[in-house]
Amino acid sequence: MSLTSKSNLHEEREYKYKNEKRKKYRIKFPVEILYPRLNNESVHEKYGLDESVLEAVNLSEQGICFKSKIKLKVGDFINFSLKIDKNPSFWCMAVVKWVSIDDNFYVAGCEFISQSLVQIQAIREYVKTKC
Repeated sequence: MSLTSKSNLHEEREYKYKNEKRKKYRIKFPVEILYPRLNNESVHEKYGLDESVLEAVNLSEQGICFKSKIKLKVGDFINFSLKIDKNPSFWCMAVVKWVSIDDNFYVAGCEFISQSLVQIQAIREYVKTKC
């Protein structure tokens, strides 16, 4: 039996998978990421950009998916500040697990690393409330 999935980027696209690849449920999470660091370098300083270069697409307890205006590679580390609901913002580190190209953007799936239990719990509770 194959599963079908609608794209988070384009509502009209539908994809078919043999089985679900995600370990945790993801929710739509359209948030601009300001002042990210890529491999411990400021994106704004390195590329000389003033506008937002990363936008979150979806979020789960284990990771986040981005649309990016800059090229990302598997294995890159991204540091950014994240605010979940009414909780104080916190610093996140994620590793890029996969990258694809969609229209004018790179799309990257990232796995959180080195999150505290409080941060994981905040994300978990937020995802549960949005399901």
